[in-house]
Amino acid sequence: MRLRQSIVFGIVFCQVLSSCNQAANQSVAMTPTLIPTQAALPTWTPSPAPQPSPTRSNQTGRDAAAFIGENFPDYSVIAPGEHFLKTWDIKNIGATTWYVDSYILKLSSASNNEMMGSPIEVKFPHDIAPGEAVTIAIPMVAPSKPGIYAVYFSPVNDRKQVFDVDGDKLWVLINVFETGMTCIPRPTTATIATNGATAAQSGISARLSNFVSNNLNSTAAFCLTLPDRNYGPANASVNLILDGRPVLAATGGSLDVGCFEFEFPVTDAEIAQATEVAVSINQVRLLGGIAYPQAACESARILLIAQYPGLDFNCSFSPAGYYTDLKLPEGISSTQADALIVDGIEGAINGPWILKVK
Repeated sequence: MRLRQSIVFGIVFCQVLSSCNQAANQSVAMTPTLIPTQAALPTWTPSPAPQPSPTRSNQTGRDAAAFIGENFPDYSVIAPGEHFLKTWDIKNIGATTWYVDSYILKLSSASNNEMMGSPIEVKFPHDIAPGEAVTIAIPMVAPSKPGIYAVYFSPVNDRKQVFDVDGDKLWVLINVFETGMTCIPRPTTATIATNGATAAQSGISARLSNFVSNNLNSTAAFCLTLPDRNYGPANASVNLILDGRPVLAATGGSLDVGCFEFEFPVTDAEIAQATEVAVSINQVRLLGGIAYPQAACESARILLIAQYPGLDFNCSFSPAGYYTDLKLPEGISSTQADALIVDGIEGAINGPWILKVK
């Protein structure tokens, strides 16, 4: 993606996770607010190109571009060896036309020079006058081995000068899963997924990969595109909805990176009798502990006391909790304040993501 963002309370997450990326601004009260940050990308080293290297523009302001959108957002899950077409929508906000001699140049890879089959350069499809937008499409192939892969690009004008998009590069960042896995989510704008399609909310997509039931229980397997491999849904945030009646998951856990399985105390007879059945994932968060709890707490505190005048607390991590000396503003209970603080520190992202079974 062109503009990297992090979860609110997550100034520190940009340093700890290096990869928080969400698509929508939200209120602190219910869902994390997103703020632009200069989050660190995976370390990259320039790779040689067969043509003469373009020169960097001296920032005269003549060439300027703004990021509009993209497909396959950061950490999209792609099957090994799968061909896909990465696109970015950018707008000419400078004073000069981008002529057809302008192009998008491949710069480097963050993954042992793995370029994912991308061409050295891709020409602009036509002249782009100031104020106009263009879609850049680059064919790519996912690597055969599982892992996180990134390739970086920059636009180059007809004078062979590299210029930035909102002050940075363009990039593609994907998560390749093992061959044979059935859970391969795809980005979509849907909020409810039917018959194995994908549901998306808050910049995270979810896909139901399997659902089975017997005379004792029902089991749902699904995958999520998450901002970090340590994110996931807790048991208390996953429900099976039968005709509007929620049933909390009894057990559950991770199958692989980004994929999960949860069991519900619902029989096959109950599933058959219900008219509508769906899996609801209400929240995802960092699981298994925070790497830097004191720093995460300080980051959350700065944002929360600005959002809720009168709220304050002292960050003091211990086995008893993240903080002490809670001061409450009028209208907020200690329980509500604790949820806000803990959600902030643990980077909670609220859904729901609804995966329809029938």
